[in-house]
Amino acid sequence: MIFWEIAKRNIRIHMLRSSLAMLGIVIGVVAIASMGILGNSLVASVSESLSSVGDSVTVTPYSGGGGIGPGGGGGPGGSTSLKLSDQNFQQIKRVTAPNIAIPVYQTS
Repeated sequence: MIFWEIAKRNIRIHMLRSSLAMLGIVIGVVAIASMGILGNSLVASVSESLSSVGDSVTVTPYSGGGGIGPGGGGGPGGSTSLKLSDQNFQQIKRVTAPNIAIPVYQTS
């Protein structure tokens, strides 16, 4: 067990160097632990903020046409008569069963 005696003697003789080495080890461990905690909290924060983005789905009625003109979406009166019926709303509500479906009347 001569190694332990030599180690204790060197620590006692080089007290400043030993103290600085221990301080460096403590600072390194704290820095690595802090970076890990910061990374985990950042991931949790971003996941929480992004989860609210994808929760809403907007359903708009389709006019049925694709061209320009009456009924095609580009002409006069093409999109003013589009409405969702109560039956359509109930179907949407049934599809989004665990979530809430809220009808919103919007004019433009």
